[in-house]
Amino acid sequence: MAAKQSKEEISLQLKSAVYLSVAKIVEDQVKQLNLSDNSNVTATPTFIAQLVELVFNQIINLGEDLESFANHANRDIVDLTDLYMVTRKNPSLKKYLKDLNVKK
Repeated sequence: MAAKQSKEEISLQLKSAVYLSVAKIVEDQVKQLNLSDNSNVTATPTFIAQLVELVFNQIINLGEDLESFANHANRDIVDLTDLYMVTRKNPSLKKYLKDLNVKK
């Protein structure tokens, strides 16, 4: 039977996954820029690490906000209404998310 993971272990796994995703996106964007503009754009490891920190912190903040909205509505489970509340000050993002949900 697998041992229960600590919050720190889960956080480290999440950050590792974010790092891999962000690094891949940056790599793809750099390649695309260099092909389209015939330039020599590079992304330093420091830039990628800082971008990972930014994205990771945004994920944590989003999760906390979603949880707060669900708790405020006396729910234990986050649903789409919580996501729409988080995006309420960005009408174009809110519309985009609603359109995605309609397409399902």
